[in-house]
Amino acid sequence: MAESDEEVDYMSAEFLAQCVGKDDVRPGLMFSHSSKRKAELEKKKTLKDSEQKSRHKPIKEVQKERLEEGLSTAISSSNKGFSMLQKMGYKPGMSLGKDSQGRLEPVKVEVKSDRIGLGWQEMIAEHRRKREERRQKKKNKHSKEVDPEKYRARMRDQRQAKYLQQDLMKSQRVCYELDSKEKHTEPVESWFWPSYTLKSEEEEDEEDEEEVEFEIEEQLNILTAYLRSTYCYCIWCGTVFDDERDLKQNCPGPTRIDHDD
Repeated sequence: MAESDEEVDYMSAEFLAQCVGKDDVRPGLMFSHSSKRKAELEKKKTLKDSEQKSRHKPIKEVQKERLEEGLSTAISSSNKGFSMLQKMGYKPGMSLGKDSQGRLEPVKVEVKSDRIGLGWQEMIAEHRRKREERRQKKKNKHSKEVDPEKYRARMRDQRQAKYLQQDLMKSQRVCYELDSKEKHTEPVESWFWPSYTLKSEEEEDEEDEEEVEFEIEEQLNILTAYLRSTYCYCIWCGTVFDDERDLKQNCPGPTRIDHDD
């Protein structure tokens, strides 16, 4: 066995220097002069930028700092108002008033930073109150309108008015067709025929300007009576009967209700 070699200190600087090559560029290791110089320049630049920002602050930030500084600084004797108080016997730390019952500190200044006008809280409260009143009125009105009996009556009236209008328009068309077959050139009454069958626009305008003498239900009763007596026709049966006797025997009646059964 050869002579025992000296044990190698793997943690020594000499051994580490042998292990690290020139091309080792691991992060955090700066063995070259250029990399060290670059790191120093970047550090100096960062410090310079921070100093530059601290010297050149935004105008709003500078104004805010000056305002806070002014509000936190006590009034000096050079102030005219403070000098007048001193002449009247006031000393720093004293309360105002004859019996020193006033406040020790001046009224705090509250800087208004928004664009909302003064008293806007009251305006919002008033707006909410009025909105609540309108909502309550609408709710009360709706509760009155939803009365089941009144609602059913209103819907029944609307349905009845719709049927009357449909029956009247149908009667007018049938009257025009039957009168035309009999070579009639104009209706017995202006509203016996549909408005589009009038001869000229002037006559349409004149008839539109005339006051309506009868309600829709009355017009329907008169026109259906005319069709039954003149042509033995019933609009709800949709039939021209042979004669008046045939009409009376086979037609349920002269109204819609008679034909609903």
